[in-house]
Amino acid sequence: MSKLTKLVNNPKQFFWDVRPVRVVRNALPFEIVLTDNKTKRAEPQKLKSSVKPKKAKQPAKKLAVDNLAQIKNSLKSVINDVPVSNVNLRHHQVALYFSGGMGSIYQVEQWLGPLKVLHKLTPIVIITRVKEVYDWLTSNTEFVVAYCRTIQDLTDLYEGSDFKCILYVNHGFKNFQSLMHNKALHIHINHGESDKTSTITNQAKSYDYVYVVAQAGYDKYDKNLIKKNMEKYIKVGRPQLEHIQQKDAFKTDKTVVLYAPTWEGTHESMNFSSLQEYGLPIVQQLMSHPDYFIVYKPHPNTGSRDTNIKNINEAIIKMLSENEDAEVILSGDINSIYSHVDICIFDNSAVAIDYLKINKPMLMTDMFYRIKGRMDSPIITGAARMIKSLDAFNIANIVKEELELDTKETERQKIKQYYLGDFDYNNGESTNEFVQKILEACKERDSLIDEMSSNKRI
Repeated sequence: MSKLTKLVNNPKQFFWDVRPVRVVRNALPFEIVLTDNKTKRAEPQKLKSSVKPKKAKQPAKKLAVDNLAQIKNSLKSVINDVPVSNVNLRHHQVALYFSGGMGSIYQVEQWLGPLKVLHKLTPIVIITRVKEVYDWLTSNTEFVVAYCRTIQDLTDLYEGSDFKCILYVNHGFKNFQSLMHNKALHIHINHGESDKTSTITNQAKSYDYVYVVAQAGYDKYDKNLIKKNMEKYIKVGRPQLEHIQQKDAFKTDKTVVLYAPTWEGTHESMNFSSLQEYGLPIVQQLMSHPDYFIVYKPHPNTGSRDTNIKNINEAIIKMLSENEDAEVILSGDINSIYSHVDICIFDNSAVAIDYLKINKPMLMTDMFYRIKGRMDSPIITGAARMIKSLDAFNIANIVKEELELDTKETERQKIKQYYLGDFDYNNGESTNEFVQKILEACKERDSLIDEMSSNKRI
C-alpha cells in the first residue's frame, strides 16, 4: 500500500506510522503526541476536544475523512499552532533570544521596559525554546513571540527572517545554537552585574558586542580575560532601573529589613548563597526583635541544585508566612520594593549593585572567599558592612548600628558611580544610550552585509 493510499483510506493509521517533524497541538478528536521514535495516541481523558468519549477508557472517536483535501483542511488548524519557523518576520530587525525556563524568566522580564522603547523605533521579536516561557510571554507582553522547539525550527526561523541584531540576556548553553546565524550581529546585554565569575566568563568572546553597565563591568573583563578585544565592551548603563513599577508600601510602622539571598548557582564555585551557613540564624534573630518587619525575597532559582538549600528556603518561607511582622515575596522585580525598605542584607549578587541607586545602608554576607581565579578585588564589598559567620547570631544589633550610623555612606557614593556610571537614571539617559547603540549596530550590520556582497561581485 502506498503512503498516499494509506493517507486517504486510513489517515489514523498513517499518522500512527509517520515520523513527525512539527509540534502538533490538540484540535482533533484524537491527539497526536510527538516522541523521538514514533507517534502515539494520547489518553482520551487528557484531550481538549468537544467530542466526549462514552466511557473514560474507551478510545477516542475516529476522525471522519472523505478525501485528501479534507485531511489538509483538518490539519491546518493544528500544525504550527504555535509560531515556529513558518512565522514571517522579515520586517523585524531585532530579536531577543532566550533559551531559559520559567525559573529564569526574570532575566527577560527586567528588560521589557527598555525593549518597549526600542520597539517604537524598530520591531522586536522574542525567541524562546521553552513552551511554558512562550505561554508566559504571549500572555504578559505585546511582543511577537516565536517558539522554536528544535534547532531545525530555529535555523528555519533565521533563514526566513532578516534580523540585524540578536540580543542575549545570559550565557545559556543553547545560545551557541543561535550564534550559528552569521547574517546578524550578536549582542550580549546580560541581566545584571554582580561580582560572580559568571560575569567574566570567556563565553563573552562569542558575541560581537557585550554591553556593560559602567566602568566596573568594563574593568572586570579587562582584568580577567586573556586575548580580548576591549572595543567590543560598550557602556550603556542600567536601563532597567528607569522602568521600575513601584509596589505599595508594607503595612507596618516598624523598621523594614529585607533579606535577599542569592541561589546556589549551577556549580559549587558559583555558590554564593548564604542560606546554608547564615540563613536560619539571620531570620530567627530578626524575628525575635520587636522593632523589625522582615521581608524575604530569595532568588527564583533557590534550591534548584542543592536539596539542603531548598529545605532551608522552604523552612524560612514557612516560618515567615506564619508571622504577622513578615512578608515573603517570591516573584517580581526586587527593585520595586527598595524604596519601602530601611536596610537590606544581600549576598554577592547583582541586586546589591542595583540597590546602590537608592543610597540606603546595606549589609552583605561574606561569601567572597568562594571567588577563585579573580585578578581584581570585589569593590562592592566597600559599599556594605560585611557579615561573617558569628555575625549572623548578632544580626539584630548590627542592623540597629547601621541604621543609626550608616558607616559605609561615603564609600557607597563613590562605589555607586563606579558600578552604575554617571547616567541620569531619573530622565531615561541609560535607556536612550541603550536604544541608540542598538540602532547603530543595526546600521553597522547593513554596512557589513553590503561590503560582503561587494566583495562577492569582484
